[in-house]
Amino acid sequence: MRNFRTIIMCVLVLSITSFLFSQTVAPDVMEDIEDIVEIEREESAGIGGISIETDEDEIVKLGEDLTIFPEDTIAGDAVVIGGNLSVHGFVEGDAVCIGGNLLISGTVLGDATVIGGNANVESTAIIEGDLVSVGGRVSREKGSTVKGEVTSISLPILRSVLPFAFKFIMPSKPRIPYRPFVSPFTKRMMGFSIYMVKIIALVVFILLILLFFQGGVDRVSDAIESHFWKAALAGFIGLILIVPLIILLAVLIIGIPLIPLFGIAVVAAMIFGYACITYTIGRIAAEKKGWKDKSPYILALIGLVVIEIVAFLGNLIILPGGIFAVVGGVLKVLGFIISYIAWLIGFGGVILTRFGVKKFGK
Repeated sequence: MRNFRTIIMCVLVLSITSFLFSQTVAPDVMEDIEDIVEIEREESAGIGGISIETDEDEIVKLGEDLTIFPEDTIAGDAVVIGGNLSVHGFVEGDAVCIGGNLLISGTVLGDATVIGGNANVESTAIIEGDLVSVGGRVSREKGSTVKGEVTSISLPILRSVLPFAFKFIMPSKPRIPYRPFVSPFTKRMMGFSIYMVKIIALVVFILLILLFFQGGVDRVSDAIESHFWKAALAGFIGLILIVPLIILLAVLIIGIPLIPLFGIAVVAAMIFGYACITYTIGRIAAEKKGWKDKSPYILALIGLVVIEIVAFLGNLIILPGGIFAVVGGVLKVLGFIISYIAWLIGFGGVILTRFGVKKFGK
């Protein structure tokens, strides 16, 4: 399918940006946005997601189910992202379902692919191409016909993560949503508590990384301090390439099992890089102040305070509400930007030094 990669790219970008936005905006503001979206959806034509019919007679559904009835014929491909696909009729192209379950009792002239869900093939089903299931199970009844290869790769984590990611793109809510009453102050306290848990987790990770990988941290720190702009550029390019690399691995069937390993490597590189940037900032502060023989753990904690102080003040000032919520919200956004830049530079330093294995430039 010519449009398939473009669709996957848009979905992943929307997932990432929607998640970041939901973490930045205050909970009460986020609820107002959700209410507006729900009203607009109810005033629309009654469609619970996004439907795209291309010039090539392909049908693409985002965030809703698609059912092809026995009397229906799809001249191109049938693609569902974030929903279930049921084929009881005739599909002349491929049948693709991502983040949902695929049911086939009709005819598919191309390939039938399901990622992050189960494939159920009934006895009357005819698939002229291959049947591929990634992250789910394949159930075939006797009498079904699959003329191509049948490939099943079990990745339970993928089946759990995909529906969670797609709910940020097209959330579906009941007509009368149940929302237990929680006071605004309680919500703000919950947000502050979550932030503090994040800080404690970062402290633990930073101390462990310094304990076991002091040499690698020094090499990454030297690269960041000596080649600051190169580290920032490397981190920016590295973040841009994450999504295309995931798509490339997903397109290559043999590369699909590597996607979880790639994700773990990226997360590890970001955490390692963050520990390195906190240590670098603490080391620079020690040099400016003339401090000598400071423990690397103390230096890293100083760097952590420098990076997170604005976000911490924002989460603290926002608690009383009222005008304090506005000021705290501004500080939270500013703190998020500072933290994001720190993560970016640290990630770039890890890339330049190949995870702290080699000194950059040698």
